[in-house]
Amino acid sequence: MQEYSNEQLDALALQIGCMLRVERLRKKISQEDLGLLIGSNKTTIGRLERYESSTTWRILFKVCQSLKIDFKSLFVLKPLDFILSIIKEAYCLEEKLTAEKEQYYVNLEIEAKERFKRIKQ
Repeated sequence: MQEYSNEQLDALALQIGCMLRVERLRKKISQEDLGLLIGSNKTTIGRLERYESSTTWRILFKVCQSLKIDFKSLFVLKPLDFILSIIKEAYCLEEKLTAEKEQYYVNLEIEAKERFKRIKQ
């Protein structure tokens, strides 16, 4: 098994959140509906997507099942270009794009670049 540095784990957390968000948006499922599907709530889904807190494996696994995401694929760190492409796709899929959400996506791109830069140092 590959051993990840703390910097790689930070990038992986961001990647997981982005992958969950883009897949939810592709399927046109709200955070609230996804929360209900897994017996949780939209706050939990939002925190997962924003990589704000750790969660139980059970919740993450249920989200993957609901969105039909291969659970194992989340834990293979992808290249920065892949992460940036799913951030852009999620931005394009947003139906209610407020100024706050636009800024979120700008900050998310910056954060992704910063996290990957730390890996290379």
